[in-house]
Amino acid sequence: MELTTAQALAMLALGLGSFITGMIPAFVSESARQRHPLFISCLLCFGGGVLLSTSVVHMLPEAREKLPEYSELMLCVGFFLVFLVDEIVHIFYGAHDHNQIVGNRLSQHIHRGYGTVEATSLLNDPRIVDGEMRERCCGDAGNPRMCHVSHTPPCNQSSSGVIGLLCALFVHSVLEGLAIGLQESPSQVLLLLAAVVSHKFVVGFCLGAEICASSSRSLCMHIVCVLIFSGGSVGGIAIGAGLESVTVVKETLAVPIMQALAAGTLLYVTVSEILPRERARWHERQRSAGIAQFIAVVLGFGLMYLTTKLLDHDVV
Repeated sequence: MELTTAQALAMLALGLGSFITGMIPAFVSESARQRHPLFISCLLCFGGGVLLSTSVVHMLPEAREKLPEYSELMLCVGFFLVFLVDEIVHIFYGAHDHNQIVGNRLSQHIHRGYGTVEATSLLNDPRIVDGEMRERCCGDAGNPRMCHVSHTPPCNQSSSGVIGLLCALFVHSVLEGLAIGLQESPSQVLLLLAAVVSHKFVVGFCLGAEICASSSRSLCMHIVCVLIFSGGSVGGIAIGAGLESVTVVKETLAVPIMQALAAGTLLYVTVSEILPRERARWHERQRSAGIAQFIAVVLGFGLMYLTTKLLDHDVV
């Protein structure tokens, strides 16, 4: 097999496979999501574990190889960068959207027999969670039991979380594709392809599941996001195959810096968006659900960790 043939095969396998796995969650019907909400939540927690492992165990060590002194700093910069963007988006869009959604949900209480004054007072009632009246729980005022989990899901009305996740995974996909395209023999290309495929398809499925869970989900947005994600590896392979000087690329600091920034972005999305949201949604509805979510996170983290260690490969 010629080198160009192996590179073309890698582009087809990564591009098409990533697109298919990323689109699978879009074909899960809304009725199925309503029938099995805890399973869907555990699936998203599983994806959170995969992304957490991808950030800390997979991407950060690769960045540290060529940027040993500042890789952790760049990870934190990526974390704070998405944090800042998220807050800026929230300033302009978050408050209005949140009040509108709460108002729409509370209007249901008016139709159920509440008067206008009573419904208005519910706006500041701490027992209102997702527009529904809840009993006092641990951590509420007047309840002595302590609780370390918010009962209200974090604001998720903007798509900044999904955009941050997509950008991080796109950068990582380009770098992995670049590593494949820079290989100098067909056997090296196929070996590295197998290593990348082993986790890329899992990450693609997790991205698709997170897009489905976002408040602004639509089939068109889902297709565009998955196309961008799957196209990252294809473009990276094409760029790597077209480069004449491999040494210059391998010695540049731009690659580990981008890798570390992307790792920080994934870390923020996982610990500030996905996991807090899913824990809050189920903390009062079914308290034992937290154990199932924890197991799902550990399974996702463990799967990604084992995949990284068993099929370790060097990125540019």
